[in-house]
Amino acid sequence: MTTETTTARSPGAVLATARDFFLGQDRMADAWIETESESHITFCTFRGRLSVAAMADPETPAKTRIRVTTLREEGMVPRLIAHIGIGARK
Repeated sequence: MTTETTTARSPGAVLATARDFFLGQDRMADAWIETESESHITFCTFRGRLSVAAMADPETPAKTRIRVTTLREEGMVPRLIAHIGIGARK
């Protein structure tokens, strides 16, 4: 299952917020990092893997395209997307 959206936040800020969602002091879910690069982080959760990719949107370069991919439907994906949006207002 893949969910895509865009944001005005930078790719680095998006990935930092995703990291905070899973690993921060006030984390929303538990996970550990399996792989990461400048444009993605793959987390392992108790249900499986969840990858977050963030890159300049090819259609609107001033925006960042966010792609969250899982092998099965994950109830935390909408919460993660909302958390990234909330982070934009910090």
